[in-house]
Amino acid sequence: MNELLLLLGYDRVTQAFFQFLVDGTLEYEPGSQLASIEDLESGVERARQLSLLLFGNVKFGFKKLAQDVDELSFYRDSTQPVDLGIFQQRHEPIYPVDPIPSSETYYLGYVVQKEIEDRLKREPQDEAALADSRALARVREQGIRNHRAYLISDHIDVYVATSMRRRHEYLEVAAFTTEVFNQERIYDLKLRWFDPTQAYCSDRIDKGLAEALMLKRAKCTLYLAQESDTLGKDSELASTLAQGKPVIAYVPSPTEKEIIDSVPGLAALYSRPEASIVLERLQTISPNLAWSDSQVRRWLDVQTEMDQGRAMSLLVKATRDHYDKRAETLRESHPLGIQVNLDTGVANGVLVVRSPQECAELIFRIVTGRLEFRIEKKTLSGVEYHVLRETISGSIFRVMTGDAMLMNSFWNYYLETVE
Repeated sequence: MNELLLLLGYDRVTQAFFQFLVDGTLEYEPGSQLASIEDLESGVERARQLSLLLFGNVKFGFKKLAQDVDELSFYRDSTQPVDLGIFQQRHEPIYPVDPIPSSETYYLGYVVQKEIEDRLKREPQDEAALADSRALARVREQGIRNHRAYLISDHIDVYVATSMRRRHEYLEVAAFTTEVFNQERIYDLKLRWFDPTQAYCSDRIDKGLAEALMLKRAKCTLYLAQESDTLGKDSELASTLAQGKPVIAYVPSPTEKEIIDSVPGLAALYSRPEASIVLERLQTISPNLAWSDSQVRRWLDVQTEMDQGRAMSLLVKATRDHYDKRAETLRESHPLGIQVNLDTGVANGVLVVRSPQECAELIFRIVTGRLEFRIEKKTLSGVEYHVLRETISGSIFRVMTGDAMLMNSFWNYYLETVE
């Protein structure tokens, strides 16, 4: 192997690196060999994956790992699976989060307080508004206790990033997180996750600091793509990637039946006609319809003229198109989908999935060190790029540019800046 490398103009490798090419271990065994071209290709693939995963650059990875046994041992060990017993033996928290029912988490939001205050200004003796005011105070006290529970927890495995405005969003997030973290794949790991819909902090500065701490401590972020997204949630995604940690972006894939069946529930929740709910959701998900579809404009002016069947069909199509486009954008085209680790310069990608089961599987693989990848080559404008794709999501996790000038400039200046 070393003779071949010298013949081709490369430096030699250590016995440990050669053994790593042979079978992934480091303890050299005399007589070990790469018996075929297929064995060599498999070993090189293993080394390229490790280089892209750790350094985002195959050439740099070869220089770093092939000549220094200690470096190879350190970095290879950092990618080995974690013993599941470490999770299963975790103790219970001494100050646990006290779950707030999904029907009451809305009281932790900032919109509801103004709504209640406005109702009481109009009618100070409004019994329903007074009851809501008492519920708000009670739930927020519980949220403050949960905020403290998160601050002292000795484990934070997952940060849940959400956009919360409307009551139904709180219900949907609660149902989703319950389904994910009760999946058999991760249930026994005793994971702890930060759920912002369970905590309350009245001061925006303290809230920002606390959530920044949770992002720093968590092993990954679970980002929920919703009807509309916010600067806060997107910045949490970017902050996670900037730390070199994985982001799982969950983009719903609702069926036609689920979309249609949601309308009566929302109408009951907000005590409004179904036609009003359908039109509001169309406005939220596809605002351009009000301008591009003359019939929708008429419906907005006179709801009683709305064609229920056509409106439902439009809602189904708009909803599915919205989420399909969101998933494709995050997975393949949006610059936000690739962010640079500020410490290392390695480019990290978002892992996009469409089901709670896939979310649970990715959480399991991330926290236990069992992510799997494949390397792909992409040719763009005649230049060859190398991407490391995660196998569950099919998303780009690492990328190495093929632009020689950019690569040379980036690594020379970036490593100089880091040092």
